[in-house]
Amino acid sequence: MPIVIAQSGESVNDVMSLVAAHQPPVLVATLDPENNDLWFLYVSIGSTALKVVDPLEPRTTIAQLYKAALGSSFLTFRIAQMPTSSMVHAMEPQQVQHHAGYPPISTSAAGSR
Repeated sequence: MPIVIAQSGESVNDVMSLVAAHQPPVLVATLDPENNDLWFLYVSIGSTALKVVDPLEPRTTIAQLYKAALGSSFLTFRIAQMPTSSMVHAMEPQQVQHHAGYPPISTSAAGSR
């Protein structure tokens, strides 16, 4: 299964463009900006079997989609660029353990370079 790595603040529209470039389903990985937990989203796009839902707001981030999907088994969503809906499943946050010699990376510092 392909894995797409995204910054938590990236728009769902941008991330779904990367997802569409691979053979779905795709696992999207990002970091929780508050405590650096790993967030994984299982994403299947463009299903004609799903009811077509209203598109997400263009500024919706991948972190917002993760938080919305976390409380449900599967969340149906759509971006404006796609005529069909997609579904996403958010896996429970995974704590990252840092081993000696490998310091944690600050996600806020990574974006300011």
